[in-house]
Amino acid sequence: MKFITGLLCLFSTLIIGGAAYANDKPAVAIMYSNPPEEILYLYDWIIVDPSTFDMKFHKERFYMKRHGKLIAYVSIGEDNGEGTFPAEIEKTCIIGKNKMWKSNIIDIRKAKCREFLYKKIESLSKDYDGFMLDTLDSYQIALPEKEWKSYEIAEANFINSLRKKFPSKLIIVNRPFSIFKNIKNSIDGVVVESLFHGLDKKHNYVKVQSKDSQWLIKKIEKIKNSQIPVIVVDYTDNKTVARQDADRIEKLGFIPWVTDKHLKGIGEGIYHFIPRKIAIIYDETIDNNPAHQMAQLPLEWLGFTPVLYKYKPRSLPHLDDSYRGILIWLMNGVKPENRKFLEKWLIKQIQRGKKIFLVDPYTLFDYHFLKRIGIEAYENRAPVTELKLLKAPGDFGFEIKGKPEPADILVKPFNGTPVVEYKNPAGQLFVPVALMKWGGYANQDTLIKTMQDFTFWVLNPFSLFRKVFGYIPAFDVTTENGRRIMTVHIDGDGFEGKSDFPPFKFSGEIIRDEIIKKYRVPHTASVIVGVITDLHPELSEKLKKIARSIFSLKNVEPASHSYSHPFNWYDTLRMSEGLPPKTNDLEYGHNLPIPGYRPSLKKEIIWSINYINNHLVPENKKVKVFLWTGDCVPPEKAIELTYKARVYNVNGGDTSATFNSPFLYLISPMGINKGKYFQVYAPVQNENIYTNLWKNFGGYVRVIQTFKLTEKPRRLKPISIYYHWYSGQKIASLKALKKVYEWALSRNPIPEYLSIYAQKVMEFRGGAMAKKGNRWVFKTAGDLRTVRIPASEGYPVINKSKGVVGYKKINNSIYISLDNSGSYEIKLAKHPENPFVLVESNGRITQFTREKGRYKISFKGYVPLEITVREEGCHVESSGNPEIFKEGNIIRFKFKEKTGSIEATCKD
Repeated sequence: MKFITGLLCLFSTLIIGGAAYANDKPAVAIMYSNPPEEILYLYDWIIVDPSTFDMKFHKERFYMKRHGKLIAYVSIGEDNGEGTFPAEIEKTCIIGKNKMWKSNIIDIRKAKCREFLYKKIESLSKDYDGFMLDTLDSYQIALPEKEWKSYEIAEANFINSLRKKFPSKLIIVNRPFSIFKNIKNSIDGVVVESLFHGLDKKHNYVKVQSKDSQWLIKKIEKIKNSQIPVIVVDYTDNKTVARQDADRIEKLGFIPWVTDKHLKGIGEGIYHFIPRKIAIIYDETIDNNPAHQMAQLPLEWLGFTPVLYKYKPRSLPHLDDSYRGILIWLMNGVKPENRKFLEKWLIKQIQRGKKIFLVDPYTLFDYHFLKRIGIEAYENRAPVTELKLLKAPGDFGFEIKGKPEPADILVKPFNGTPVVEYKNPAGQLFVPVALMKWGGYANQDTLIKTMQDFTFWVLNPFSLFRKVFGYIPAFDVTTENGRRIMTVHIDGDGFEGKSDFPPFKFSGEIIRDEIIKKYRVPHTASVIVGVITDLHPELSEKLKKIARSIFSLKNVEPASHSYSHPFNWYDTLRMSEGLPPKTNDLEYGHNLPIPGYRPSLKKEIIWSINYINNHLVPENKKVKVFLWTGDCVPPEKAIELTYKARVYNVNGGDTSATFNSPFLYLISPMGINKGKYFQVYAPVQNENIYTNLWKNFGGYVRVIQTFKLTEKPRRLKPISIYYHWYSGQKIASLKALKKVYEWALSRNPIPEYLSIYAQKVMEFRGGAMAKKGNRWVFKTAGDLRTVRIPASEGYPVINKSKGVVGYKKINNSIYISLDNSGSYEIKLAKHPENPFVLVESNGRITQFTREKGRYKISFKGYVPLEITVREEGCHVESSGNPEIFKEGNIIRFKFKEKTGSIEATCKD
């Protein structure tokens, strides 16, 4: 049976060029479709088809700093029916046909054929880390047996020559039984198919006969004994069978991948993949739809990755196996003529095991379909009378008390569990919220209420969505090493303004001298390049000098705030394409009035970044962040340019909850996807909002209320100090800014650059979660270093986990601290079982080792290092000469330096 495609990842424990893994087997995934990011993080070897893998987009994903190596599928025995060979040499190279796969068989004995394959593989070598060579035995279909030997010799010589030509590339081969002894020193792995479950000649799933399985086991045992990894690919559409099959293959010492016959889904391998994505289907504009504004934040806090899709009646999204569920929240319902299409799509998703949450289901489907999925809809015989509440959760009225509006249609489940239940005077039951086997539903007016431009949760969304979509541990972007993260970023506005107080310096100078130099925490600082270069030519040299002095500071990370500060990014896109803007009533125009400038997305983003890199920053620094301007609503094409520039894009979002308005509606999610690109929101809004659009100059102190509200009862956001250079213009604004810094630092945060926070968000979006036996497995690029679980789930067992350095209980959750490896396995226990635990630190981990009761953790911070550990019968030492405070089994170290290490020797 022939492979069609593949993908491959490998970590450094593999010795390339014929040697193999001494102990650990690589984890292997094989996918014909374009694999999601999670798979690239999770698996060591991933075999992909170059014709379907989106290499262009993959190269743009600069944030994927650590993942497996990509292996290109290459057929060397057949052309896959795709016309591999040019017409002029096709007659020379084709010696027969594979009728089952409708492809041509290649004669590798011919020099011209080999030359063509060499060129094909060489072109792939530029982008891929290795090759999976398939269809090695296809010649047996086309050639008489007496010619097999000559073909096998040519084939072995070809593979050995590939090793010499590409000594650093991985070479994996499929079923090389007849030539194995001649190529074993040139290959890194072997693939075989259909050990226990496979396909018949009609491509139907079948169970392999025992005698055939035993024959194949004997063959691959010999290969395994040669210390070459053997990957076994089995085929089934039954997920339970797939998992059992994978376990059986692994117990035999082979590497499993059990998947569908098209190799398009996420199969069962060494890991059992846990999907986290939730597809949110919305209509209207995203600003007017609660799907993004309301639902995304609690889903993220629960550990899920929301992905937004604008509803298109005849073009619903294809959702791969990385999607856990779907939330459909359409403000305008579905037109009757489009319902059949949606119904068919939804049934398919339910059959594939995805959990569904429907808002106002009776506006989406007709009564017959609702009945099909277990919901009964019927006429209300008492539509305007009072309803009697029969059942509701204890936190019903989460932010506001609510009851359903009078309605003509009532719903109830006949195959589900009511969450909220009423009864009307006519004796009819009404269940506006229920859990179903396939997920759940809710009437919108029982879920949320809108009053006076605010929207409130009637039900607790954290509790409800957990019940609908299930429990998983949550990656957390707010915390590292048990401390709340603190970021600072400065938009470029007002850099050239003069202060209102002596010595009347430029605002950039005031913030530099009064803030950045005094508060030595990381700052992400930006400029509007056109302001410095072209808007005020008489000030240009002076402003450049100030910018250089700021960017040269050790605690400053350079950022761009565009070239001309667009106020509407969609209009900027239109104008850059030669089209007129759609909005003409902007208060400040479409951008700053730079003489002779015609708006261009590339100049705003790419050119501005390059200018700062080439003219304003020292040699050891580069721009890492692009900060959106104006409405902070960039189109997909604008975000794509930031990916191409390999910088994080941040800003937008409206997190500004205060004691007068302490509502989740005013706390934004992490960001928003625009197609396949992602905009990271500023964690908390800037001073312009808290000063009532720069009227109450001292108003920024109110952001402290936001910091408090996003800390309890749930830590929803890091501490994020975000402002403009013009905060240096007024004495009141400068004083307010200092108060905010003092408050933030008094909370003992872990200060980090905004780029690190943005990296964490991107790893949250694509990080992998899986199970391996009784352990949770997490794979990232290594900057997202906290996993949060409910306290009821237990505690990590550090000496039986991988990459876990400690934990801290915060708000009835356990925040598990991870090292910088990006590869973690967590074993949980109901009670603490750890002799040595990192409780918290304000520095980032640079190295963690644990061996036979000896622990060593090295740190590097941006401020003098503080470390707190808990020990039980351990001998603990530190580097340097820190102050040490001990209270019971808690030891606190306070360093004068920004780096340091802790070592502990324990009875492990």
